[in-house]
Amino acid sequence: MTGKIVILAAGKGTRMRPITEEVPKALIEVAGKPFLHWLLRTIQKAGYDDIGIVVGYKKEMISEFLEEEGFEATLIEQKEQKGTGHAVFQAEDFAGGKDFVVVMGDNLYSRCDLSGINKDDSYCYVAGYEHDDPSRFGVLVVEEGKLVRIHEKPKEFVGRLINTGLYKFTSEIFEVLKNIKLSERGEYELTDAINILAEQGKVKVLRLADFWKDFGKIDDIEEVNNFLEGKCAV
Repeated sequence: MTGKIVILAAGKGTRMRPITEEVPKALIEVAGKPFLHWLLRTIQKAGYDDIGIVVGYKKEMISEFLEEEGFEATLIEQKEQKGTGHAVFQAEDFAGGKDFVVVMGDNLYSRCDLSGINKDDSYCYVAGYEHDDPSRFGVLVVEEGKLVRIHEKPKEFVGRLINTGLYKFTSEIFEVLKNIKLSERGEYELTDAINILAEQGKVKVLRLADFWKDFGKIDDIEEVNNFLEGKCAV
């Protein structure tokens, strides 16, 4: 098992404007604390002791937050925001050839699920969650526990199990990331690399046992606030 985990928090948070004109999305206050506080606290409770945060937009504010809150983490700079694949690639030195877990800086999971994806084997893992409106997400096609493919925002129904942005990777991911091409939207997509590994039979799917909360757009703020105030179990 690995003690390493990487948080992707370099983006500009355009769907959270105008709030993100002042602060990075990960530092938007919810339930009395910046969102990143809740994510880091849960990560620590899940047993991770080596935390890396990929930063870019307003990175100085995240550095100040860590110092003020007393959290220890390695900041990994993504100088240009070229997609999630490019962001993970920046963490190669941090990973040091070892397995590592990746979470999105705008998603919240239970400590049970964060620790549960930390599998001590040679596979990569993607965490899935059954959703009533899967067409808005990447949908996971699974056969006998292994990932077949991630279909991004499919126009036709392919299933309800969506990609939640929680992963465990082996060091193989970096070699694949070196060779993926820019997507139609001009970014290096992490899911493109995962699909390549899936074709090689190297990716398993783990269904979340508890909750998953997305903090990606303005409407999510109130929902996540109410959830945190009511649960206090994260």
